[in-house]
Amino acid sequence: SSAELARELRQDRVALGSTPGSMEVWLLMRSLRTLHLRVERQSQSAAKLVAWLKAAVDGTTPSGEPHALRGLVHAVHHPSLLQGSQREMAARQMPGGFGGCFALELSTEAAARALPSALKLFRDATSLGGVESLIEWRRKYDKAISPLLLRVSVGLEDVEHLQADLQQGILKAASGGTSG
Repeated sequence: SSAELARELRQDRVALGSTPGSMEVWLLMRSLRTLHLRVERQSQSAAKLVAWLKAAVDGTTPSGEPHALRGLVHAVHHPSLLQGSQREMAARQMPGGFGGCFALELSTEAAARALPSALKLFRDATSLGGVESLIEWRRKYDKAISPLLLRVSVGLEDVEHLQADLQQGILKAASGGTSG
């Protein structure tokens, strides 16, 4: 009913406030001007990292050489890896790229748990979609999640630097080292 909706809206206004502050609006407007550029860059960088990690899952580089992370990466999940009609649908839904977030599964729980602290450029954090690259071993917060799974949010750093950091971090985590 209208009366019920009005009551709910009043409760929301009391809890949340009716309008953001002028500083928050200014920051939002400033940020929105470059949002499309940031999302495009993050999507491109994520797609490059995902392709490189998928090569690790497959065990070889595009040139046929053994991948440095062969046997250490169990799986990688990102819309850019979809095939056929699923890829076509994802491309229609995400015309600017497949997004800057992906999931990575390492071959052991110990390595997955250790990876966030073995990295130098990625920060161990839950938030996704910011300008800095983040990684999270989600099992720490949710026991229903696979212990091999990590969530990754790619920021604006140089993709070659992020790739080098992931490589050294995965190698270190897989060998039992975690100090960054």
